[in-house]
Amino acid sequence: MLKLTDKQALEFGIQPVHHQMDNGELRFRLTRDTGSSYILTLSAEQSGWQSSHVHLRKREFYIVEQGWIVLALRQSEQLTFRRLGPNDSFMLPPGLPHNVYLSEGSVLHTVKYGSADADWEAAPELDEKLRHETFDGKTFFTR
Repeated sequence: MLKLTDKQALEFGIQPVHHQMDNGELRFRLTRDTGSSYILTLSAEQSGWQSSHVHLRKREFYIVEQGWIVLALRQSEQLTFRRLGPNDSFMLPPGLPHNVYLSEGSVLHTVKYGSADADWEAAPELDEKLRHETFDGKTFFTR
């Protein structure tokens, strides 16, 4: 087996892109010039929501390795929640505004695919609805 360098991976359109987000999360990405990506997210020391958004053409597949997450989904103006624990997964179709709440100590894998175009649009109206939603890991509330 031959180990490839980041420079060699770039020849195939694959690039590492890593960030510490404003909320403290660590995100380690492998992106491809086709628009697909893999993201390993390590939660911040404190639980919290990410930023609400929608992908018009891409699909997102979430896999929880450790801890728990809550997906907030806005479907036809109705807000629903889905809690995922270790080994749970969920496929998001294009066009569904959503947000993810990560509990402390969570490890999340995300695969995005389906379009080469930049495909992330903010959903501030969902952020506003979620501003006061919190989860303690034991209580899961729906409306």
